[in-house]
Amino acid sequence: MTNPNNNEITVTREGDISFVCLNRPQHNNTLTFSLLKKLEEIALGFSNDIETKAVIMCAKGEHFSFGADLSDILAERAADTPLVLRRRQMQQGANLLKAIRNIPQITVCAVQGRAVGGAAAIASACDFRIGSKDSQISYGEVRLGMNLMWQAMPLCVQLIGPARAKKMIMSGLPETAETLLNWGFFDEVTPRENLNEAAVKMAEIYTALPPVAVQAIKHSINAYNGALSEAVMHMDMDQFILLQESEDAREGLMALAENRSGKFTGR
Repeated sequence: MTNPNNNEITVTREGDISFVCLNRPQHNNTLTFSLLKKLEEIALGFSNDIETKAVIMCAKGEHFSFGADLSDILAERAADTPLVLRRRQMQQGANLLKAIRNIPQITVCAVQGRAVGGAAAIASACDFRIGSKDSQISYGEVRLGMNLMWQAMPLCVQLIGPARAKKMIMSGLPETAETLLNWGFFDEVTPRENLNEAAVKMAEIYTALPPVAVQAIKHSINAYNGALSEAVMHMDMDQFILLQESEDAREGLMALAENRSGKFTGR
């Protein structure tokens, strides 16, 4: 594949394992619209890569990612972006998750610190997840008066079941690495200093096997497990746009900016 390295994402390869690394630690690796598009392009590029047998998704800095960059949403509102363009921009997250799911090679997500919202969704789209002992996963959209979109809800439900998915997504509260391991969201938990080594070791289980067979099995399991996901969740983007217009969503963003609890009225 071509080298897509830039200031926000780095892609390197060591032997038959490629590393896709978020590189915005000064911004807690928040996900801008442009970064999501670059990640999608990188994910799609692995379809033509016959040297890579596994892909490890990781991040520089204290945290994996605080999720969507809210400055994009605020700028979009200030600019009064036409609805037709807003829908196209909102589709970018779902496009990314689909591209990650469709990476032919085995994918491992290595999570340190916090992974919030869209970052949790990215982790759930990978084949396997390994967390540092201090890591936490949360879907915080509800606390901003918003729903989880990107067609990410089925991925969470498939990993941990409906009741636990409701707890995570409806409360927005973070869950610890130990809990996530017990629930099946994480496949392994390790000390932070061993995270990269553990991710490589996990990937090497599959790079040692016949790649065509491994990739065919992965494709079949994903197709079976997610057969109805896209059909059921096709409206989550429009729900998000609708909820953005609510008073509760405005209050949620204001409360976040002012570092206080929101006061929600259902309006």
